[in-house]
Amino acid sequence: MNFLLQALSHWRGVRPDAIAFVDGNESITYDRLWHRVGGVARETAELPDRVGLLAPNGIDWIVADLAMWLNARSVVPLPEFFSDGQLAHILADGGIDVVLTTEARAGRVHVLGAQAVIIGANETEVASPSGNSSDDGHNGGDRIIYTSGSTGEPKGVVLGSAQLQNTCQGLIAAAKPDFYDRHLSVLPFPMLLENICGIYLPILVGGQAHITASILAEPPAEMAVALAEAALAAAATTTVLVPQLLTAWVLVASVGRVAVPESLRFVAVGGAALPKPIAKRARELGIPAYEGYGLSECCSVVAINVPGADRLGSVGKPINGLDVKIASDGEIMVYGGAVMQGYLGGKVAVAAQTWSTGDLGHIDDDGYLYIHGRKDNLIVTANGRNVSPEWPETMLAADPRIGRAIVLPTPDGNMAAILEPSMLGQSWFDGADAAALQKLVVTLCADAPGYAVPKGIHAVAAGYFADNGLLTANNRPRRKAIHDHFGPLLAEIFEEGSNHAVL
Repeated sequence: MNFLLQALSHWRGVRPDAIAFVDGNESITYDRLWHRVGGVARETAELPDRVGLLAPNGIDWIVADLAMWLNARSVVPLPEFFSDGQLAHILADGGIDVVLTTEARAGRVHVLGAQAVIIGANETEVASPSGNSSDDGHNGGDRIIYTSGSTGEPKGVVLGSAQLQNTCQGLIAAAKPDFYDRHLSVLPFPMLLENICGIYLPILVGGQAHITASILAEPPAEMAVALAEAALAAAATTTVLVPQLLTAWVLVASVGRVAVPESLRFVAVGGAALPKPIAKRARELGIPAYEGYGLSECCSVVAINVPGADRLGSVGKPINGLDVKIASDGEIMVYGGAVMQGYLGGKVAVAAQTWSTGDLGHIDDDGYLYIHGRKDNLIVTANGRNVSPEWPETMLAADPRIGRAIVLPTPDGNMAAILEPSMLGQSWFDGADAAALQKLVVTLCADAPGYAVPKGIHAVAAGYFADNGLLTANNRPRRKAIHDHFGPLLAEIFEEGSNHAVL
């Protein structure tokens, strides 16, 4: 039996009436979860070897996920935030004809041309797995995680039980969750990190998770308030956030609009670089933020800061089971049991559990890993300096008035910053002239050498990147598209070697 089901069986026996998960509609004990998983597994015993899963964060999603482990089926989580075109690509690429879903999402599944199978609520004793195995030669139960990719065409990362168990064990050793923890689950379950931290870790340690992903639908100005209120209501001890969410929480807490629960002990932050000033301010407010680093190809987590092993500015030390080295060109190399089996369809074969991340970084004498940026994003300036744009971007993102900063090379061999205000910073930008923008950038990049400070600044309206299709489905910059979009403007601005800021 899969390691997750073994843990569920254990806690169902030891703490049958303990609450395992709470969502907006219901709560479920370990005993009832065990029986609901059994019921759905029995109802879906004849499904194909590979199925999709499209549902909102909630108990239905968790039950379906666990039932597919029980039936040794490969599952492809379908992110609701992907477009229909991206989901159609996933279904075609993965050869998926059947999608587990809810009544409310069945219509979308039909539009995508797949058969919708409604996640049932029947309960029964967990039976033995059906015996079917996946068609890739493994013992079923693979999770195939589609990354949105900078080109917009998702790729399927194949992860088996062994990879997921490696990451779970590494996180348990590092962050030390236990059955007293109440995890606040905010991010979508199809994001592998939340799948692991919001479902798998609570089950493994017998803890409890409160599912509040609905707050992501709130307007930006209210999202942080809803997050803080949910953390207080759940008396949360742990949560996982992206830097933008943490920054917003810090902002509303700094002005006294919300209280921070004293119960919090560990807030993991990943998905993008976390500006050091934001992390420091979060801790001053009682939000124990710890930055980590990972990628889907390495089962989501490579390194993480934790209480007692923490260095601001780094992404922490590698978790147990992984070895990280730096290649001669500065690329981060990951070795160990969490490295993926490969991309679906054999598009990339992975040899000897080794992955070239494409990220640049270094490891200090104490073993802490630092990320410099993507290898293929490197900018070479006119004076021959190599600059990862993520370096000044992270410094710029430390100001809560800036929602997003993208640094691009300019025709004269320098760099320009494209600044998008946060929803709360739009009013400041509306009144800022070129001199104010230039002063803001120079101040925020004061710790960087001159060659790494953008010489040109262009401000856009809040939401500009998303409105113009310049972000991936999971909100990351499509750098080539951004470069092509702003290229003509930068050529015009710098055609005479001008270094002035523009609006």
